[in-house]
Amino acid sequence: MTFPSADSAQTQADSPGPTPSILTPGKPIRLSKGSLVAEVQPGCGGRLARLARRDTRGDLFDYLVPLGDEPFSSDEWPKAGAFPMLPYTNMLRDDTLHWRERTIGVREAPAASSSLHGWGLRREWDVVDESPDCCVLQLDSPAQPEWPWHYQAYLSVTLDEHGVDMLLSITNLSTEDMPAGLGLHPYFRWPAGARLTFESEAIWRSPSEDIRWPSEQRVHVGAMEVVSVGGGLDTGGRSTWFAEVPSESGRFDARIDYAGGLRSVTVRSDNATWLVLHSPAGRPYLCLEPSTHRVGEFDDDHVVLAHGQTLDLSMRVDLA
Repeated sequence: MTFPSADSAQTQADSPGPTPSILTPGKPIRLSKGSLVAEVQPGCGGRLARLARRDTRGDLFDYLVPLGDEPFSSDEWPKAGAFPMLPYTNMLRDDTLHWRERTIGVREAPAASSSLHGWGLRREWDVVDESPDCCVLQLDSPAQPEWPWHYQAYLSVTLDEHGVDMLLSITNLSTEDMPAGLGLHPYFRWPAGARLTFESEAIWRSPSEDIRWPSEQRVHVGAMEVVSVGGGLDTGGRSTWFAEVPSESGRFDARIDYAGGLRSVTVRSDNATWLVLHSPAGRPYLCLEPSTHRVGEFDDDHVVLAHGQTLDLSMRVDLA
């Protein structure tokens, strides 16, 4: 499937308005290919709500924490599935964007208590294409005080017999240049005994859970391994790492092996410059988030899109 041309994008009278306070899961788009099944909830932030494999007995093994069917606050979402982050990822310092001598408060009050992860996960997306193993969603977001640029985003979710491809894009439809960043945020199952391996050029950590900005750097890290004890990443109690893309390969490959050696997940991205790793202590999920910029540094570390230009981000998830 292909995305519609950016040149043909039109602002609709019924374009999404302010962020709703409540999102309610509806009838999902169900995708299947071979033994893999997936469910997508366009009305809940374009979220991949389930990703599972059916075994020979007909039982499903969920690789992502599945999204339930209960309504939830758009500002306090369930830690489940996988959602798009845009027009930037994670958070900006003090919910503020400094852009070309302008200061923009990006928190959308009263719908959000912070600007965490932008608005893509808080809005309803439109379905523009659908088949048994693929769907394409669209989000049209007119300029608003918290983000004074008009942009349009597309998200495709495609299953094959080995895994899923997610492709996220954002196009600037405003006449002025727009700063832009993208991310994808999956919640993988992370039970005790699961093992994560990946490589990174450098790891940044925040000094504590109270200070979420990456300030402590370990350079030339190379191969890393983390074994789950039921949540958490390190003995210091810090739940979040920020990994720079390996300079030699220029791509991320992160692998989770589940206890027993029968199941695994490999996450790859060819166009992310950062991989955010997040797992709070005592919570059996692990987020591996390919991103185009570092948390808190969007003012300096971002792409600038002229009118009609597009930024893409891909994530490949192989399942075994």
